Amino acid sequence: MSGFKGGKRFRRILQQLPDEARRDLVEAFGRAGRRAQAAMRARAKHKTGTLQQGIKYRVSPTTLRLQVGLLGTKRGRSKLFYGFVLDKGRKAQTVRITRGPRAGASMKIRALPGDHFVSGEYPDLRDGINREVRPLFNRILTRLSQGVAND
Repeated sequence: MSGFKGGKRFRRILQQLPDEARRDLVEAFGRAGRRAQAAMRARAKHKTGTLQQGIKYRVSPTTLRLQVGLLGTKRGRSKLFYGFVLDKGRKAQTVRITRGPRAGASMKIRALPGDHFVSGEYPDLRDGINREVRPLFNRILTRLSQGVAND
């Protein structure tokens, strides 16, 4: 978050938010996460449905951070390793086989274009989230500035 001008100051403001304002933002981010999750699941390949079910969302109440995608521990995502390949794609290559009866032989792997179901852009979804969260932020910041002015 400190990758933009004023990021550290903004993070400090977020840490000082009242509990009620934090709860409102967490609820708004939760609704946004559910919408993003549904959009990503709709764009994911669904031969068995496992990849779609692996798309999760998480809202961190302390940092007010929303994450959507193939989340969880490395071990929890291990069954969905192919999701990253399907999302980002794969370049054509020749690999040497290391196991099995054909060990030592070469195998050609075809290129696979990425679907970008997780890492893709969702402009309509982003606009909708901004329309919902921006007025909430404005109300909270206005209340905070009035509270500071009254002290």
